[in-house]
Amino acid sequence: MRTPLLVLGAILLVVGGLITAGVFRYDSKETAELGPIELSVTKEKSPPINLGWILLGAGAVAVVIGVASKK
Repeated sequence: MRTPLLVLGAILLVVGGLITAGVFRYDSKETAELGPIELSVTKEKSPPINLGWILLGAGAVAVVIGVASKK
């Protein structure tokens, strides 16, 4: 149980840090058709920073539990 928690904690720490730093972004495309005319707008969005902080906290807890657990 020790190794999976350490791996999961490390992954959560990395993903949470990248989200908090604003590295992850995704595109949102919206289209509207008005008769023969088609309008489209593409917006670049990023996940909320609070999600990054939550993942960082969860990753830290998982690493601490993984280190503290006995084999």
